[in-house]
Amino acid sequence: MVKKSPIKSVLCVFLLITALTRAVFPCSLIEGYFYQVTRLRGTVVGVEDHDFRHPIRWMRQQVVLGSVVLSLYTYKSPRGTQPLKFTKTSQDGSFDFGALPNGHYTLYIQAPWGADRYDVQIAQLADPTESVLIDVSPIYPDCKGGHEFIANTKH
Repeated sequence: MVKKSPIKSVLCVFLLITALTRAVFPCSLIEGYFYQVTRLRGTVVGVEDHDFRHPIRWMRQQVVLGSVVLSLYTYKSPRGTQPLKFTKTSQDGSFDFGALPNGHYTLYIQAPWGADRYDVQIAQLADPTESVLIDVSPIYPDCKGGHEFIANTKH
């Protein structure tokens, strides 16, 4: 008769759980946090995480990204559905989705180093949105870096 050690059993369960779980970082992007704007036009900026400008916010937000594809979906669209609208940034990083009805959307941006996602609400606001600046620089595990959506309003 083989006698099992309780320590070995606990260790095996721990190793199995560790192997099957995904890595968890201290900052994760919250699904359903909506950036509220009256229109969706602006500029896409950013740098890769190994770029010397990445740690300095001002520097990475000076790098415009031309020919980047932006796809707009209805919020919670099933995978594989066609986007409602899509556009590509010009050489100066600018884009404009034109008139959009009020509602909740998911915006996917395909940067050269990978895709980034932003949940956006088009709404009537007291201060209309002039433009947005979207920083698609990657986020480091310590929560520093990009993934910023900055709305500039008319005052």
